[in-house]
Amino acid sequence: MKKILTYLIISTSIFILFSCDKPAPTQLVDDTNNDLEVELLNKDLDNPSFSGSDTSGITQDLTGVTNLISVSGIKITTENRTNEFSLAQAMFFDKSKPIKYSDGRLLAFKTIIPGTIKFNGTEAHIVPYRIKYREEGTPKDTLIGFKYLLYNIFGGYPDPFYFSYNSNVSFEFDPILPGENISFNILTPHQINGIVSLSGNKISKNLEAILSWNGKGEKKISVVVGLMRQGQLQSIPVYRMKTPDDGELRIPGRYLNQLPLDRFEKIVFTFVRSYEGYRGSGANELLVSSQSIHSIVIDIP
Repeated sequence: MKKILTYLIISTSIFILFSCDKPAPTQLVDDTNNDLEVELLNKDLDNPSFSGSDTSGITQDLTGVTNLISVSGIKITTENRTNEFSLAQAMFFDKSKPIKYSDGRLLAFKTIIPGTIKFNGTEAHIVPYRIKYREEGTPKDTLIGFKYLLYNIFGGYPDPFYFSYNSNVSFEFDPILPGENISFNILTPHQINGIVSLSGNKISKNLEAILSWNGKGEKKISVVVGLMRQGQLQSIPVYRMKTPDDGELRIPGRYLNQLPLDRFEKIVFTFVRSYEGYRGSGANELLVSSQSIHSIVIDIP
């Protein structure tokens, strides 16, 4: 059980949550497909700026977010086996308590626990919240406070929280200090089901990937491409691609074959269909996010 939970936390953790000590990801536009936007997330794979940090699928720098509510339905496919998980979390930041890099740049803000939170009627646990980052090439982590968390694996363990696709998740907040209770429903997207077809091989440097999924024609989806070294569970994110939700994407071969694939064992394709929006204002502003995530782990041929 511990091994599966570790895999959940690490293997799908390829989403960028916090700014690091290197330049921001490079925005590219594919010249063969005007609808495909590509971000280069890591230029140096031996010393990655970004690494696995959270399963929520949120892709924003949270230093600009006052409070965050996030719910996710997650699938991980590896060796023809798919495991499904549900995740809900909430973070409230104290903007008067910044955490900084040694050179004075802002890393994050301390978190606070302002009350009781429930998702679908189940009270969320309060757990330590640590973030990972790099400073001058050295990986570090720090405790920034606590956050609210519920997760469910194997259809019922350990929390009775289930992410319902194409539906909604109820959210309730009961503050410690005098104030109004807050409750609303979080809209959830259709479940995304991805398929990856790889051809070619890394020796001949002719690897190509065709991705397909159950397209819904809703805005755009994101696909994050990551690499895993032999014997490791943590993937290094390389590209984040945004493409219309039309059900198919051919990744131009040059994006894959310019990578040092001979130094890695597996490639990870993560499909993300999400909804994001804001509620409230000022200190009460909430970024509310829900996402369907499907990660597929494949041996590099």
